[in-house]
Amino acid sequence: MSSPKKETTVAATVSDAEKSSEVSAVEFPVAEIKEAASVGLLRYSNMWWVTLVCLLGAVFLAWKSMPETGTVITIHFPEGHGLKAEDTVRFRGIDVGRVTSVALNDDLSGIAVNVMLNPGGGALDREGTRFWIVRPRLSLTEVSGLDTAVGAKYIGVSPGESAGPIRRVFDGLAAAPPDELDYGGLEVVLRSDDRHGTSPGAPVTWRGVKAGKVLSVNLSPDARHVNVTVRIDRAYRRLVRPSTKFWVNSGFAVDVGLTGIKLNAESLATIVQGGVSFISPPDGTSKEVVRNGHVFVLADAVDKEWLKSAANIPLVDFPLPETVLVKGEHKTSLLGFQRSKEFTQTGLLVSDSSKSMLLTSAISVEDDETALPDFQLLINEAEPLLVSGKRKDDCQSPISGMLQVEVSGISGTLGWAAFRTPNSPEDCLIVRSAVIDGKSTPLIQTIDFEQLQLFEDNWSIHLEDADLSEWQGAPVIAMADGKIIGFLQTDFGRPVVSIYRTGVSAE
Repeated sequence: MSSPKKETTVAATVSDAEKSSEVSAVEFPVAEIKEAASVGLLRYSNMWWVTLVCLLGAVFLAWKSMPETGTVITIHFPEGHGLKAEDTVRFRGIDVGRVTSVALNDDLSGIAVNVMLNPGGGALDREGTRFWIVRPRLSLTEVSGLDTAVGAKYIGVSPGESAGPIRRVFDGLAAAPPDELDYGGLEVVLRSDDRHGTSPGAPVTWRGVKAGKVLSVNLSPDARHVNVTVRIDRAYRRLVRPSTKFWVNSGFAVDVGLTGIKLNAESLATIVQGGVSFISPPDGTSKEVVRNGHVFVLADAVDKEWLKSAANIPLVDFPLPETVLVKGEHKTSLLGFQRSKEFTQTGLLVSDSSKSMLLTSAISVEDDETALPDFQLLINEAEPLLVSGKRKDDCQSPISGMLQVEVSGISGTLGWAAFRTPNSPEDCLIVRSAVIDGKSTPLIQTIDFEQLQLFEDNWSIHLEDADLSEWQGAPVIAMADGKIIGFLQTDFGRPVVSIYRTGVSAE
């Protein structure tokens, strides 16, 4: 029994030896070790890409936070008038640059002012741009610059042509030019044998209405004459014809006769600075256009025949719309007491194929009122038309501050094709009708585009010594093509042109 067990043990030992020899005959793989490049980390780890994006973002934000630098120019002035670094350059009441340094010229003939213009402040570094130091000016005809009497001085600027060549060095003016805010218009030269007391800034008038300004008074090249350069405002340049007569208007005249002494006096500015008046007699069939630089003779006094034979010259070459007068009463309350208040404003009748609409300024009503007050339409000499029972919700107009009221018993003579939407402020006029000597006649108020500024989505009007309260609701007409571009509103605390928007209609 014992011998079989031994055989089994021997056999197992032999088998293990064979297996051991077979394993030793097999080759094990050898690992190849390579050093990984750093880019591999970027390739296989998204966190590196996030870090790179954050770094680029930080650089961009730091660059955007840096103050923008504008164009640097140098202006030479004869006097400094207390100007110093960090004083501003202003155009139309806003800062468009700042003074970086003020120093004397090397030859002590004046001062050199380095100015950094604000980025995007307009093309002020162009040929023709004029600069001057604003300082207090007080005279019989002018009070200006008083804000500089107690505050910092600043440099005024009148820009040149935006398409002009770029300049970096300018010669500043000793004082503000007479035409610092006048653009366009017509410049002509008046030749005389004497100055006659006329000074730069003196008014140029047509029948007593200011239509321009004297720009300069100089001797002619041969020193035999005096050349007076005047600028006629754009709104009145149509009045100047080849036959136009100019004369000196001293503003003060004494007429001694058998009936006594008659004293005639014009405005204070004319008395102090002198002035020029003009009139245009009929020029027949002449079609010559007066251009800049045209030379006229400046007479010593007016010839009464010029006034008698003066031509009728329309200021516009398109028909003016006829407006209507809107009159009524609306209720107001004060401390719980109700009272009626009369209102008078201008309206415009517009018709389409099916109905007529009245466009007029909004009529104030109490918050709990749902209907407009009754009002009358006065059209020429016709009987007043009563408009009543109109719900205010049915009369809302897409034009800001306006009502759009459907009316019956009357037809408008104006269609919606007479309207257009303006892209930017432009020369225009306000028109309303008035009855004079039993006849309806248009009254106009011209507005230069330089007197318009953006106000929210509309334009605010800046006219000196002009009361436009009686023009409430009057249409505003473009001088370029006679189209209606808006309506005058005075309920914004200032006169505002409410712009007509494309698509507004009576539907």
